[in-house]
Amino acid sequence: MSVSVLFAFAQKTITGKVVDAESEEPIVDAQIKIIGESSGTVSNLQGEFSLEVTENLPSLIVSYVGFKKQTVEPTDNLLIRLERGGNLEEVIIQGVRAAKDDPVTQSVVDRKTLESRYNGEQPIFLLENLTPSIYAYSESGTKVANYGNLRLRGIGQERINMTLNGIPLNDMIDHGVFFSNFTDIGNNFESIQVQRGVGTSTNGAASYAGSINFESVNIEGREAGGQVQLGAGSFGTYRANASISTGMIKDKWSFYGSYSRLVSDGYRDNTFTDARSFFFSGGYFGKKDAIKITAFDSRSKNGLGYSPVLASDLEADPTTNYLDENDTDDFGQQLVQIQHTHNFSDQLKSLASLYYGGSGGDFFFTYNDTDSTKVQINYPLYNDHYGFMANIFWNSSDRKWRVSSGIHTYQFDRVNEESITPDLANPYYHETSQKREFSWFGKVEWESDKLLVFGDLQVRKQNLDITPDYNFLGIPSQGNIEKDWTFVNPKIGARYDITDAFQIYSSFGRTGREPTRIDIIGGFTIYEPSLNQALTDAFEPEYVNDFEAGLRFNKSNLALAANYFYMDFENEIAPIGELLAFGVQKRANIPNSYRAGIELDFNYYMLKNLRVFGTATYMKSKIEAFTTPEGVVYESSNPVLTPEWLSNLGIAYDPVENLTFTLSGKYVGESFLELSNNPELVLPDYFVADFSINYSWRNIKLAFEANNLSDEVYYTNGAPVDVDFDGTIDGPGYLVNSGRNYFLTMKFSF
Repeated sequence: MSVSVLFAFAQKTITGKVVDAESEEPIVDAQIKIIGESSGTVSNLQGEFSLEVTENLPSLIVSYVGFKKQTVEPTDNLLIRLERGGNLEEVIIQGVRAAKDDPVTQSVVDRKTLESRYNGEQPIFLLENLTPSIYAYSESGTKVANYGNLRLRGIGQERINMTLNGIPLNDMIDHGVFFSNFTDIGNNFESIQVQRGVGTSTNGAASYAGSINFESVNIEGREAGGQVQLGAGSFGTYRANASISTGMIKDKWSFYGSYSRLVSDGYRDNTFTDARSFFFSGGYFGKKDAIKITAFDSRSKNGLGYSPVLASDLEADPTTNYLDENDTDDFGQQLVQIQHTHNFSDQLKSLASLYYGGSGGDFFFTYNDTDSTKVQINYPLYNDHYGFMANIFWNSSDRKWRVSSGIHTYQFDRVNEESITPDLANPYYHETSQKREFSWFGKVEWESDKLLVFGDLQVRKQNLDITPDYNFLGIPSQGNIEKDWTFVNPKIGARYDITDAFQIYSSFGRTGREPTRIDIIGGFTIYEPSLNQALTDAFEPEYVNDFEAGLRFNKSNLALAANYFYMDFENEIAPIGELLAFGVQKRANIPNSYRAGIELDFNYYMLKNLRVFGTATYMKSKIEAFTTPEGVVYESSNPVLTPEWLSNLGIAYDPVENLTFTLSGKYVGESFLELSNNPELVLPDYFVADFSINYSWRNIKLAFEANNLSDEVYYTNGAPVDVDFDGTIDGPGYLVNSGRNYFLTMKFSF
């Protein structure tokens, strides 16, 4: 018996090379996976790979975007020739994603990394540890549940384009993305691409600070099976997820579904979460046509914690939350996208997408009336988002020319209301908004043996129509607030291959972005002063000229990317250090400002089983001059919430097969909370170290996380706070993160 067990688990290493069947050129980053298992590897710059396997291993699947998948037997010294064509599902993300060798500053988190690092946290907290120039904050202090937000190069999340399979996730009127509404969505991603800076043309909100494209799980060619995930951790956090895939039915149909449930008490007082979500993907895959449906439906209830807390109060009790225990929300969000791809030939493909997104729910705020009785206002809102996009992709027979073009149009409807509890059915305030957009882009690439040149042009035409509640205002109607914008956004770039392992690139892009509804009216509710501001076009669009230059080096044991950026802003819409409501910073047009810096991203195998990885950003940011409405002038100021230094460093050690220890640390430098750059009003710097253990045995995976090992008290967002509302700032206020905390996840595959 013991002999047979030893034989069943005997290990061997197989090697191979993946090449283009047509040109015999090596294919970099081709995926080599073991059928029936999640483990695998990728090819290096020479197209070569090695993989430790068991003696009785089943077949391997080899794949790469734009090529047909191939199943091979696991013999040593494999030479795998992939034929061009690929699966039609991969066409879906071509319209918004940069290719890996395009002259665009980018990072990609692949499925293998997601499977090893993701344990239910919101995607923003995963990305801040894996890509440069991102740091995030959590209102509950847990980084798993409740509301969270990120900043990229010091720029807020509402100025970052986010899409799922190219379909916009941003709220088109206020530009926010609320991951708390669709919990555990990261479990359903195939990959994530982060483009920093202007990047390539995309759909929805402007790619101003950058863009983040989430790709849903690939279902074409997916194997039948499923997975159950159970997690538990600090602060009463429990997570359950179950997913199942049919695999390919008659080589044409495939379906995938996932259900998640998440509850947490939160670290801070009254920042609980009770959330659930359902994700579905299904499709038909023929020889020339594919139709894929992707949808999710989710709902979450949260105890609210958006208000920064005075530093002295946090010292007394770091879990302090100024908001009333009855201040909660109850929001749902849905998205349905139907996408059709057609392969006219190896040279010509098309994509058409039709989608609907909706969200809505209640948002309660409680305060004491003059007689000390509690009054509760509900601020519900409802969104309906309808859109269509169509793209076409062509490449020449010699593969030197690639041309793509596309259109996108949508209508976004919003209802904002206010009512007093318990009379929720009779709002005293009712406002509607409607936004329409039509955009077009065209992109051309030419590539020789060593040089690639590209040009990209996007034209966006938008109309926003807001209908104020004149009954609430108590004044005669002055008509609707109507805004029209047209933006012409050009990009150019070039990449040169010095060697097979070493590339350099540079690019320039200019883009414009419209103000949000909150910017236009100076808050959340239209009062007479804000109506006058909105009607007089007091708020202008912002523009950025973005210069990027970088290098990429990729050998079998080292991957390195470094780049320099210079972002020159005109009328930048930036926070000025004053809170409006609900934790939202007041923003203003700043005539001239810039951000410039260096970013580094590396992954180095010191030994076969020892890997060092990390990211680093050094950034200088300046506002030339800004005059407040009160006439105060700030010159050569540092922007709000924009640290000079951001870095991640980690080490991963595999003492034996299927067991990994990871130790990592993140440092974020200090930043200012307002434009006078008062040294008493800063967000302090912090360093936090985390440790994890990942172990897999057959179809079971265990992951243990210990976060904030040193039990550090640290803050990731803040603002000057006037606690008693007397018009005088009492000091800096912060959102605190939890001390040392733990999380355990078990994954069972079948």
